Formats: sequence, C-alpha cells, structure tokens
Amino acid sequence: MNVAEAEKNFAKLVNKVYIEGVSVDLERDDKVIARLTPAEPRSPLTVGELNAFLHSLPSLGDDADGFSQDVRALRAEFPAEANPWD
Repeated sequence: MNVAEAEKNFAKLVNKVYIEGVSVDLERDDKVIARLTPAEPRSPLTVGELNAFLHSLPSLGDDADGFSQDVRALRAEFPAEANPWD
C-alpha cells in the first residue's frame, strides 16, 4: 500500500492489522519503506479448538489415494525454493 493511501485511511488500516492480524507493507515509489504489523501474533483458534476442528473433518475414505496423487502433482509443478527465507 502506498504511504499516501495509508495516511488517508490510517485508522481503518490499524484496525485491519489488529483485527485480521495481517502485516501491511508501506511503499513509496514502488519500494517498501516500512511495515505495519501486529504487536502480538493472534490466532482466531486455540490449539484445542483447532484440534477439535481437524477431528471433525470427514475422512477422505476411497478418495485418499487420488487426493495424495493430486497433491504430489501440484508440488511437482511448484518445487520448493532452495532457501524459503530468501
């Protein structure tokens, strides 16, 4: 987001960062010059809630092999970077 746009909507931008937990890059002349980020990482779910959600998902059953093959095919199209931090 460019700095001028962020300045016009600063209160909304701060709320978005706080409520959604996203970071926003601030740009000037198409170059990132600053980042607005939440002070503390937040998750909408507790670990227990996430665990309960995952256990509530339906089993893949007979579709598991096909799903596994689809995931492998997608991963082959988009190989991992040598160093994901670069």
